[in-house]
Amino acid sequence: MGSENPIIKIKAGREWQLKRGHPWLFSGGIQQAPRNLAPGSLVDLADTAGNFVGRGYYNPQTDIAVRLLTRQDEPVDQAFFRKRVQAAWDLRQQALDLSRTDVFRLIHAEGDFLPGVIADYYAGVIVLQSHTAGVDRLLEPLTAALVEVVRPQAILLRTDVAVRSREGLAKGEPRLLQGEIPSDLTVRENDLRFRIDPWKGQKTGFFTDQRDKRQALARYARTLPDGATMANLFSYTAGFSVYTVAAQPALKTINVDQSGPALEQARQNFEANNLSTAAHIFETADAFKWLEAERERGTQHEIVILDPPAFAKTHREKDKALKGYTRLNSLGLPLVKPGGLLITCSCSGSVLMAEFEGAVREASAQVGRDLQVLEIFENGADHPWSLIAPESRYLKVLFCRVS
Repeated sequence: MGSENPIIKIKAGREWQLKRGHPWLFSGGIQQAPRNLAPGSLVDLADTAGNFVGRGYYNPQTDIAVRLLTRQDEPVDQAFFRKRVQAAWDLRQQALDLSRTDVFRLIHAEGDFLPGVIADYYAGVIVLQSHTAGVDRLLEPLTAALVEVVRPQAILLRTDVAVRSREGLAKGEPRLLQGEIPSDLTVRENDLRFRIDPWKGQKTGFFTDQRDKRQALARYARTLPDGATMANLFSYTAGFSVYTVAAQPALKTINVDQSGPALEQARQNFEANNLSTAAHIFETADAFKWLEAERERGTQHEIVILDPPAFAKTHREKDKALKGYTRLNSLGLPLVKPGGLLITCSCSGSVLMAEFEGAVREASAQVGRDLQVLEIFENGADHPWSLIAPESRYLKVLFCRVS
């Protein structure tokens, strides 16, 4: 090993998964934890014989003690990040139709071999999230690489994400690292226009992982009769609704979210696409309470969308999350007209697709509504996941026809 990084030896029998490509070493796999090493410091990993296994960053304050950046004995510098960013940029150029879309996930953490890094691209503006102490310490070469490869108009750093608490890190206010961001930032997704608030919007401002699902739902919406209704729960800025109304202008949507500012932005998204908001409802409410009230009213809709935030952030929360998905779907299913569509989603990384399907199946049995699964979706092409690290395979979406 040619570097001067501290060396951490891996316990016997715990190195095989790292050698196969998994990017995480848990604290229980370390022979002896190093002392007086600042969280986020670069370290080299070695097996019991002293052979180099990989290079990553260390944090004693979290269960994932080391996140591996490379299995090569190479410097982690601007040139290193340039290669990673270039590979990610090239993938998006290949996988997406950028003549119709200028909003996408540019770097998807472990899925792009850069643990702890999230970067979304918004029409020339990069919104960067740092989830870990290691990324905090490597921001300078990472940002330089983004500038070199992408040449963005601006880069905004968001450190206001809850996941940082697991690393012992405080949340911070958004910080402009470079350039200027237009006050009316608008992006195109499949030729539809969306207003973005990169400073205060959830995550980085937009959920690009639902692009292909929004497009698929528009196909189903085209043939709906005039006056059909769609209930969009956890609607955020109403991306699903914009797609469906653009496909069937006579569709009426009900958009329910706890965030008033998100719903105001949803109205702006309708207007940005020359879609009148007059026939549509934008209601600030708790989705579970709204579903219960709607069931009491006996109202049904041609389409019901359930797209909640993650119910489980860790494996310890999985059982509670599965019960939550069953309850949510048992509330949503009675609101679907016979022959209508249920679009149900989970973005909990610790919940497997089979487990999510089981929760929906249980809800179906509880309310006596049979389901035909029409399509299944997972991460989109701009949210790749590593086959050796299935933890990054987080998104699950079922398109179901309800009896």
